[in-house]
Amino acid sequence: MFLKLFYYLIAAPVLLLLRIFFWPFKMLFRFIGWLFRKTGENRRFRKTDFDRMDGWEFEEYIAELLMRNGFSHVEVTKGSGDQGVDILADKDGVSYAVQCKHYTGKISNKAVQEAYAGASFYGCEVPVVLTNSYFFPSALELGDEIGVELWDREELKHLIRTARRKI
Repeated sequence: MFLKLFYYLIAAPVLLLLRIFFWPFKMLFRFIGWLFRKTGENRRFRKTDFDRMDGWEFEEYIAELLMRNGFSHVEVTKGSGDQGVDILADKDGVSYAVQCKHYTGKISNKAVQEAYAGASFYGCEVPVVLTNSYFFPSALELGDEIGVELWDREELKHLIRTARRKI
């Protein structure tokens, strides 16, 4: 009997007042948490050191970067037996086959040949070799000759800047 009386006369009103008093703080913290989660997704494109990534991380990063740059149906292919194509994507009705090369040195003709063959295998219209490095002059020449787009470090930085603007 004493507990019921204590609950109804003291505890319940105190709990109600506490709930009313702390409700704005609860909502504020929920909003701050949502804001941090939202910016956490975008933080990756603010200060990214793509040179320190491994090959798998680089491919996943590029796939997300392409999505943020307006590409749709972006798909990272399986690791082995991918026929030289790491990412398949579409933009403006054009299908792209992207070969990612995460190297410290320059990229040779072999990557250009792999992208060309892989694009044919997957039925894509535009083969692309994207790298965090640069290309040998012979690779640039071959890419121009057979229609493979070569996106070097400067183009990669441009894609990152464009993705940042859309955040």
